[in-house]
Amino acid sequence: MILFTLWSCNGCQNKSYIEQPMYEGTEIEPVSILRFEKELFEVNPDSLEGDLRNLQLKYGEFYYSYAADILAMPENPNDSLFVNSMRMLLGYDPLVQLRNTVDSAYSDLAAEEKQLTQAMGIYKKQFPDEVSPKFISFISEFGYANITYNNMIGIGLDMYLNERFREFYIALEFPEFMIRKLKRPYIVPYAIKAFATMKLDEQNTRDKRFLATMMVEGKIRYFTKALLPEMHDTMIMGYTAEQLAWCRNNEPEIWKHFIEKEWIYKNEPSQFIRYFTDGPFTSADGVPAESSPMVGTYIGWQILKHYIKNNPNVSLQDLMNETDFDKILKLSKYRPQ
Repeated sequence: MILFTLWSCNGCQNKSYIEQPMYEGTEIEPVSILRFEKELFEVNPDSLEGDLRNLQLKYGEFYYSYAADILAMPENPNDSLFVNSMRMLLGYDPLVQLRNTVDSAYSDLAAEEKQLTQAMGIYKKQFPDEVSPKFISFISEFGYANITYNNMIGIGLDMYLNERFREFYIALEFPEFMIRKLKRPYIVPYAIKAFATMKLDEQNTRDKRFLATMMVEGKIRYFTKALLPEMHDTMIMGYTAEQLAWCRNNEPEIWKHFIEKEWIYKNEPSQFIRYFTDGPFTSADGVPAESSPMVGTYIGWQILKHYIKNNPNVSLQDLMNETDFDKILKLSKYRPQ
């Protein structure tokens, strides 16, 4: 009876849904995605150490992070540039073939650079004193879609080869809900999402309450949409059209579920993390199997939109910096119906 009451409105029109406001941008220098994987595989074996040193000088800590963290190369104080490991890597035929496939699929990233230029124009306008990140492409042998390091956003192009590598992703036991998003249209929204996650890292570790997690995850989507205003909400959330419709139609019931379960101020992430975890649906007690995943994230995003609607003088920068999550909830006047 309780479950029927909670979710019986599936399919009805949610009157509380509001659109996110548009933010103005400014003209900036065009964004250029640095092609680390191209430069790495074009080094001359006969001048390997010198070429690797030039790469290190150009990419700084990203070079070391790529070698040590992404490819897990053994560190040797007498081989600070990973010369010996890189020599083996560059001659490893499966990786060379993967690099050739990536290079063929992504001979240029002009479309993505155009989108990122527009996004960074908005970022520069809204955060005038902040330094814009650098965007760097790489390949990781199917290990990382995105990484962040010292204001650098890494884009693992081998994780966006859906059409060519679908069977390979399946062989690697990637779940279907993930495979669906390992394709080119997700490169830019995932890069901006990674940027937002990096900016909010401290907020994400300081407050462990359900409310805080909901606000931080909501901020990540709000920020991504703010920088990519023409991007459809399905891309922002990683939803199908049906999943987005389910959340919109059931928003009041989701919120009611959180209240009745007394989740809002709970402080044990292990008990509620399923509300924020991607998957085919939200696998939590009392949530129906036809639900969308990450319903906690979706509600967090909606609360922030209501907060800005009811407090129009709050800038995007103010929103991202605000850590009084109780204040945000109160001033949002969020009452979905």
